[in-house]
Amino acid sequence: MTSRERVIRAIEFGAPDKIPIYHYVMPGAYWRHGQKLVDLLNSIRNDFGGAPFVAPPEPEQDVVEYTDKWGTVWQWFKWVGHSMGEVKEPALPTWDNWPQFEFPAVSSFDDLKQHIKATDHEYYTFGCGASLFEEMQWIRAPANVYLDLAENNDEINELADRLVDYSIEGATRSVQAGADGCLCWDDWGAQQAMLISPQLWREFFKPRYKLIFDAIKNAGGHVWFHTDGYIVDILDDFIEIGVDVLNPQHHVMGEALVAEHIAGKVCLLADLDCQRILPHGTPEEVQQHTQETIALFGNYNGGLVLHGEIEPDMPFENIEVMYEAFEKYGTYPLDWIE
Repeated sequence: MTSRERVIRAIEFGAPDKIPIYHYVMPGAYWRHGQKLVDLLNSIRNDFGGAPFVAPPEPEQDVVEYTDKWGTVWQWFKWVGHSMGEVKEPALPTWDNWPQFEFPAVSSFDDLKQHIKATDHEYYTFGCGASLFEEMQWIRAPANVYLDLAENNDEINELADRLVDYSIEGATRSVQAGADGCLCWDDWGAQQAMLISPQLWREFFKPRYKLIFDAIKNAGGHVWFHTDGYIVDILDDFIEIGVDVLNPQHHVMGEALVAEHIAGKVCLLADLDCQRILPHGTPEEVQQHTQETIALFGNYNGGLVLHGEIEPDMPFENIEVMYEAFEKYGTYPLDWIE
């Protein structure tokens, strides 16, 4: 079974031989652990392919400024070691220039076509995804977006609709170029509640997400959605509008509660507890947490992709134990589950 087939079977509950493994490593983790982390990662199964892992260079400056494709100026802080930074100057601090605001060009995805051809499509491949809430915040700045949503002004609706059209074009092109799925994202939760009311989310964002998801699925791709925080109120909504793989912080809401909503209904891209267990737990706790996640979400002839975000505060021993548990307990049949 190829890695690509393994991932597709996991998503579609089609009895893969093993639970797929997805890697995500923050730059600061490389700077803390050095070459031994690179060597470990390159020795582990990677069902999403790509080039061998290489540690990114450590910036010489403590604070780096850059301008993104929308025209927003960012500040990135080296000592954080993992974030994308903070908006310093939004592209649209006021709506004065909105009539003249131009979106970036949509990619032709020629590089994606060449990559798929070169690898004989051995690995599951992601295409262009979509973000609404976060893109709006990056263009307008977070505080402005919350005011815009409260006012429900014409401009914020127009921006959201243009982002939907832009996302549909990019996602559709990428799937047509050969991508298997599109990874979409918006962080919707704080630690104990959503960032906006579920009612407002359903009125403003849900129908727009559905347009994007429908376009991806009609083109033949899977819909992946990442969202951090406490979002239990909208878990069922994501399933209703067509998400195939959901990546929430299940430990924030409680694994058992999240499993009640999604286990066996939609595939989970796991997000092992990066707040307590991975950085501060014992190796035994890391192993137990991994087993519990597999037992809750992966015992449905699929339905699970294993992933634990490797951040700078994660001890190397816990990284090793996590991946050992992925391999030891992630092979079907899961006959160790009582």
